Amino acid sequence: MSAIEEVKSRLDIVEVIGERVPLKKAGRSYKGLCPFHQERTPSFFVFPESQHYHCFGCGAGGDVFTFVMQLERLEFPEALQLLARRAGVMLRPPTPQEQEADRTRRRLLEIHREAARFFQEQLQSPAGATVRAYLEQRGVRAETVRTFGLGYAPDRWEALFSHLRERGYGETELRMAGLVVEREGGAGSYDRFRHRLIFPIRDLQGNTVGFGGRALDETQQPKYLNSPQTPIFDKGSLLYGLDQAASAIRHEGRAVLVEGYFDVLMAHQEGYKNVVAPMGTSLTVAQVRLLKRMTRRLYLALDADAAGRLSARRDLEVIREAMDERLVPVPTAQGLVRFERELDGEVRIVVLPAGRDPDEVILANRAEWERCLEQALPVIDFVLEQIAQEADLETARGKREAVQQALPFLAELHDPVEQAHYIQRLAHLLEVDERAVSAELRRARARTTPARPAGPEEDVEAFPLLPGMRREEVVEGYFLALLYRFPALWEALPAGIDSLLSQEEHRVLLGMLPAGPSDLESELRRYLEDLLARFQGQGASPPLPLDEDTARRAFQDCLQRLKALANERQRREYTEVLAQAQEEGNQELAQEVFRQLSILSQHRWEIAMPPPRRIFPDARRYLSDEGGPATGRARGESR
Repeated sequence: MSAIEEVKSRLDIVEVIGERVPLKKAGRSYKGLCPFHQERTPSFFVFPESQHYHCFGCGAGGDVFTFVMQLERLEFPEALQLLARRAGVMLRPPTPQEQEADRTRRRLLEIHREAARFFQEQLQSPAGATVRAYLEQRGVRAETVRTFGLGYAPDRWEALFSHLRERGYGETELRMAGLVVEREGGAGSYDRFRHRLIFPIRDLQGNTVGFGGRALDETQQPKYLNSPQTPIFDKGSLLYGLDQAASAIRHEGRAVLVEGYFDVLMAHQEGYKNVVAPMGTSLTVAQVRLLKRMTRRLYLALDADAAGRLSARRDLEVIREAMDERLVPVPTAQGLVRFERELDGEVRIVVLPAGRDPDEVILANRAEWERCLEQALPVIDFVLEQIAQEADLETARGKREAVQQALPFLAELHDPVEQAHYIQRLAHLLEVDERAVSAELRRARARTTPARPAGPEEDVEAFPLLPGMRREEVVEGYFLALLYRFPALWEALPAGIDSLLSQEEHRVLLGMLPAGPSDLESELRRYLEDLLARFQGQGASPPLPLDEDTARRAFQDCLQRLKALANERQRREYTEVLAQAQEEGNQELAQEVFRQLSILSQHRWEIAMPPPRRIFPDARRYLSDEGGPATGRARGESR
């Protein structure tokens, strides 16, 4: 048993959550007020049987690791250490390479703490007077300067370098930290940041891991300079201000993304503390996944120029890739129900007055900023307007291309009245007949709608069990082992696949994509190695395929099994909650749970469970649900 599995086996999620959230017994489950959003009526449920929790108000859910990660703002390794101590599990000692990597990380964090202190002192020195005046002119108050640790890099070649060398840090490690740059020819080093306003960049735990520097002289290029990639700094995986904003994002249930450091500073200074920025780069999948832990409502606040519009379109594609999808029932003209996918979240575009950035709007008129937020456009409104503005309306070809660009967004609208409204609006914007737009949409859907399976297989137990493992754990473990054994399968992963996994360690491994085991944290690497060992070699059950063609068939089987098992688990849990809500007369919760349960129950008939195969033999006649010898005959077996 791996350390991760041992920690889970020794902990009860009800006890762990109950120490932080007052819980009350509710049938076979427990309920309480959700710690991730404000509510008056409990909609947060903990299920002892599956060791999961779910909030029917904000959608937060997962296992004991997920809960600690979300509540304490920890990454998986830190959550594992915290829970291991609580469970009395001794994590295996790290390898020499892991120890060295940990020492390097701690040393780099120490260097950055000292560098941040140096920059802050320089800002308050006589040399920083001009920078303090500049901040005052921008409306940044002293309290904000302290909260965000703003500083000043002196206009000298080796100011920070000399300071850090005097405190015992070596030139090689300062280069590794990205704070100094090697001179041409290797004759020494000089400071990366010189005569710049410094913005410390912190991770979610508040550690300074890098810096951003704004030029104070118009001749300096680039205007903004960030730390380079280092062992502790990856610009695409961080959001400026998130350490300060995380609590407010959870509390308010939405995150506002702006484009610059000053936008974040002024927003927080004026009380809008759910604002973060991607530090001058396009939004990345990793950044959206960071926010997804806290909220599924994202507002993009962009200036009104062309670059802002293009950035919004790129950001929307990134969000679509990073966010989960959910299935929604759509009535058909024949009186049946089909299921289509939609983004499991809300994205709105905050359109600002022309030529003004968020910090300018906030500083000049808070009421105007709040009005911009209130009037934030749904994605479809924003996109249709942009497509129409950019289209060549003088030619038939230009109009046709504009319609084709709009079709994917129109196809995501599942309410027929809403869809008809936007078809009409697009037709008006492009000056075409709305019947032509409707016809194009029908043709596009016909090309992309998959054929419905013939019917569900009730046999969801065909996957063999292993001693001490639940069926979900076996299927998910096999699925991950298959992906790491055959990296080419990563390309076939569908969007939202992580939502089908029941365990946080599995979602974390999946989120690391096709990184090799050597790139993983020590306990995750050991856990993955254990999975690989269970499913390969003589006597493994089920064994990993030996060739890629067989692996692809096994991969598709696994996907279907994951869908069926996730559906089964959720229907079981939601049924418990629905019964409890009805018993207590909580109509609001009962209606929401019934809505979600109806979708799950209907979708059950869309899932075709693959029949037992040679790779996945039906082991029920040999194994019971607990992993021991079966005491009765398999369902359907003749007497």
